[in-house]
Amino acid sequence: MIFSRKIRLSFTIGLLFTFQNHHAQNSATTDYRVYQQTHQPLSCQIMDSVLFEKSLKELLAIDPNQFNENLDIYHRDLAQAYASFWIYSKRTEDLQNAILELQKIKELLWLDLFNLASFCVKLKDCEQGLNYLNRYLAETPKEYWMPQLDIWSLQNGCMQLASNDYKLFKQTQPEWNSPQQDSLSTINYLIQLQLLDTTYFIKHMDAYYHDLGLAYLQCFPYFANTILLQKSNVAYLKQKEISKADLWNVIMNYYKLSECDQASFFLKKHRQMFPQKLEKEQKQQLATAKKVCDC
Repeated sequence: MIFSRKIRLSFTIGLLFTFQNHHAQNSATTDYRVYQQTHQPLSCQIMDSVLFEKSLKELLAIDPNQFNENLDIYHRDLAQAYASFWIYSKRTEDLQNAILELQKIKELLWLDLFNLASFCVKLKDCEQGLNYLNRYLAETPKEYWMPQLDIWSLQNGCMQLASNDYKLFKQTQPEWNSPQQDSLSTINYLIQLQLLDTTYFIKHMDAYYHDLGLAYLQCFPYFANTILLQKSNVAYLKQKEISKADLWNVIMNYYKLSECDQASFFLKKHRQMFPQKLEKEQKQQLATAKKVCDC
């Protein structure tokens, strides 16, 4: 139910309950927790839009006024049901209703605060979302924080809304402008670039694709997976005006992938676009790279 990278649930799926034909009105208990525990969890079933909608309707059919204990749990379950169904419906009102149910909770848990922040940011209510996020960070012991990338996604989702210029947004990320020192910081940088919703940016997208292509390339020495080289080239070649250095990286990547025809094609293009002579180091790189095609 929390949104990080692509949308994902943060509430435990097992909290969704299938309610029988009889309603809570016929139950003797006035404690929602007791009522909840008498129903079969869906944790062992395949969760889909039909089950989410069914659970939502059954929760809505309950009259919460009959309970005088653990109503917070009811509102949390109902918020979960709305947000879970929103994944399929994509209706704004479902997420709005999830927020309203969470706001009815008298004693908010740490996770409630994070979900409120997440839902508000998703609805582009950044002021409210960041207020909830700041409360979450202030009230939650650091050892229990959500993964840093999840927190980063919320913080920067609002920064993206504030600017349509990738370069201006990048200036709000000071750690991006420092060389990545190890595999962890390198992969985190790549993930952060991948998580960006670039539909907000209309200026300097070439700079984004340069950064993304370079990030994939910088990860290659740590993981030695040729997919990283392929993705590096895909990113580099999305630029409308590719730089000399980026085009050179594309060529070297194709040689490392043993795609000699592609390497030759872009080497020819490099010579056309940048007719000046290659530097000594580049000549040595090229001679070494070409050996894979001489076999």
